[in-house]
Amino acid sequence: MALMDHRIVFVAAVFACGGREKPAPPPDRATTAATPAATQDTTAATQLARPGAPQALLSAIAATAESGYDRVVFEFAGEGVPGYRVEYLAHVVRCGSGDPVSAQGAAGLVVRFEPARAHDDQGHPTLPARESTLGLPALTEWKLICDFEGQVQFLFGVAAMTPYRMSEQVTPPGLILEVRHAP
Repeated sequence: MALMDHRIVFVAAVFACGGREKPAPPPDRATTAATPAATQDTTAATQLARPGAPQALLSAIAATAESGYDRVVFEFAGEGVPGYRVEYLAHVVRCGSGDPVSAQGAAGLVVRFEPARAHDDQGHPTLPARESTLGLPALTEWKLICDFEGQVQFLFGVAAMTPYRMSEQVTPPGLILEVRHAP
């Protein structure tokens, strides 16, 4: 136990004394970083918990086709990215009601953020739409299926259950989901 306490003090001292601030990236470019959220391609459930993190406000979602992958960027207002869980699920339900929900495609990929919200303090949505048809090579559509009690959850319809990977975006804070195109 004493060894662990010394490690915590050492780590805290390094962070408190160590560093100069990094220069900000140019405003027209988002930057990504290899973080604990960076993953290898997988079809297995992936999760990163952030206990005690403040509730993040989802401010934007954008999807594009890139070379070999479809890329979805979730941007958050504030200082960081909330915890998340990403997984393929056969049966998906809306939070609160428990009503089944489906998406176009061969499978459903669910992305859940916690603690997070997709509405402002007055209850108005922060996204211009609650769903979107994408028609990309890997992603057919997305639906916001939960924005309740600190959870935000999306269902993505996928053309095939192909591997995906995630990384964190530093500026602005965000999570990047990349779903591989089917061969």
